[in-house]
Amino acid sequence: MFDKICADIARKRELYAAEKSWLSRHVFIYFLPGSLAVIIYRFGRWVFLLKIPVLKQILTLVYLPLKVLMVICFGITIPVRGDYGKGFVIHTYGGIFLPRTKVGENLTVNQEVTVGGANQGQPLLGDNVFLGAGAKVLGKIKIGNNVVVGANSLVITNVPDNCTVIGVPARIVFRKKS
Repeated sequence: MFDKICADIARKRELYAAEKSWLSRHVFIYFLPGSLAVIIYRFGRWVFLLKIPVLKQILTLVYLPLKVLMVICFGITIPVRGDYGKGFVIHTYGGIFLPRTKVGENLTVNQEVTVGGANQGQPLLGDNVFLGAGAKVLGKIKIGNNVVVGANSLVITNVPDNCTVIGVPARIVFRKKS
């Protein structure tokens, strides 16, 4: 749990706090709503995977109010059944709904992002995925590695590796040859 939290914070510091003061980079970054949401998720995931029943029940009583706080105050829903790789960054908070699925490393999420939906299946996200503000990724689809989903885009079909997609419905506007 702690190694993933450290990787998440280090990546957020690298992406968004490089030019800020020492205090902002090393203290305040832990108290940003997106950072707190990721830390609460990591703690909940760790509790969810615990094998000691009594300890799991006690720690669940600690986790549940934190999760309610995350949902009500920050507008971020991250289920503990979702498996998110290292480098998970929520840049701006509010209106974020993420799936119970396996997600690769270095996922970056902005505000008003929805991934998955009721009765539509859960998308699979690869490594190094960026979801712009207002992006919606719906259905049982696969988003490849190194993909940028533009702001307010609606992704309802598979996206191959090394692409940038935008629009409603999303279409490929750039594809890096590998």
